[in-house]
Formats: sequence, C-alpha cells, structure tokens
Amino acid sequence: NVVHRRVHLERPQPSARKNLGYLEKHKDYVKRAQDFHQKEDELKKLHNKAYFKNEDEYHIGMRQHVTVKGRALKKHVQLSKDQHLLLESQDAQYVGMRERADKKAVEKRIASLHFLNSGRPNKHMIFVDDDDIPTGSAAATGTRAGAKACLKNFDIAEHLDTHPALLGRRSNRPLRKQLETRSFADSADLQDATREAYQELLQKQERAKQLQRVREELELRQHLRKKGKRTKVADATEGRPAQFKWTYERKR
Repeated sequence: NVVHRRVHLERPQPSARKNLGYLEKHKDYVKRAQDFHQKEDELKKLHNKAYFKNEDEYHIGMRQHVTVKGRALKKHVQLSKDQHLLLESQDAQYVGMRERADKKAVEKRIASLHFLNSGRPNKHMIFVDDDDIPTGSAAATGTRAGAKACLKNFDIAEHLDTHPALLGRRSNRPLRKQLETRSFADSADLQDATREAYQELLQKQERAKQLQRVREELELRQHLRKKGKRTKVADATEGRPAQFKWTYERKR
C-alpha cells in the first residue's frame, strides 16, 4: 500500500478514428453485459414456464382468446342490439351535454358583448328617482305637470357625467374626468380584444352547430336500431341527417 501504483487510464478514440464514433470504455462494457445477461435469464424463465405449462389447465382468459397456429389471439366480441343502443344513447347524452355547455357560453358571451357596434331598434331608457329631481322644483311638489316639465328639462349629459357631443355613442363613452385628464385606454388594444372576443363567439357557435349535427345523427342511429316499419322521407343534407317516418302500430 505504501508503494505508489500507477493509475492506468483508458485511451480515448484516436483522432484518425473520430469518424467511427465513441470508443467504448470498460464501464460501458459492464453495463452492456449486465443488460444482456438480465435479458438472457428472463428468456430462460419464459422457456421453462412454457415447457412445463399444463395445456389442460383452465384460465379465465381462455374465454376471451382463441389459439390460431400456436398464437393466442383475442376474440372479436360482437355487441348485442341492447348494448349498441346503450352505447349510442350514452354518446348522444355526452354530445348533448357539450352542446348545451357551448350554447350557454355563447349566450353569456353575447350578453357581455351586446354587439355594441351594430344598430339596434331599441332606445336607452333612463329611470329617474325622486332623489335625482332638484329640490324646490315644480316636480318636488308632486304635481303631474311639474314632473313632466322637470323631465323635459332633465340634463342627460350631466346625469351620465359625459360631454353632450358624446351622447350618440352606444359604447366607449368617456367620462368628463377622463376627458379632463386625457386618461384613455389604447384604442388599438380595445379593438384587438373586441375582435378576439367576437372570433371566440363565432367559433363557439360553429362548434355548437357541429355538436348538434353529431347528436342528431347518433339519435337517428339509436332509433333505427329499434323495431318498427319505417319509410325514408328525405335524404341527408349538410345541415341535418336523413329523415324517416315510422308506421303507427296499434298496441294490444
């Protein structure tokens, strides 16, 4: 132990053989050998298990498999008519649930957007309380004529706290404080956000239509699997499935 022993280093790949890639070291060989022997032992266990297997022994998996040329293949299970009806009804229920969720999201988005830039036939109605009527006026006395005169002279711009020239706007109506301080939101950002909101609304509406088409097709398949005489009334189109009419059968 006292005598110094030379540490033998493994040489790297020579520069003339760089094109051959990495030169394997002893530790790489050990890992490769261990992996090889592990797989070899596993194959021996499988060979012994197959050699000593009892072919007459029953296993529950035999009911779902069949042997073809020495290979165990899974049987193709044919579903009954009731099972098909149950699967298609569950699929139709799930698609209908997604359709209702998308329609509710569309209604909520429409309620938040209100299509502000489009023309609308309705008017902006303002309800005035007694507190909004100045004291000492003719309307404060409770007479009908005084109330009409006060409402006729009611200052809408002051009530909305904006400039009279901006009363014609349906949206983005700044307040007087914003006009004085000039603290406005960036119009480009507002337009981009509005455009993205409308695009999302259109996408949800289109997806709701597609889900409705799929749901109707699944419901039609479910009805076609049932008993009864039927006659085809109309062929399938891009917007709806084929239409059938069932013959009425009298129940005993």
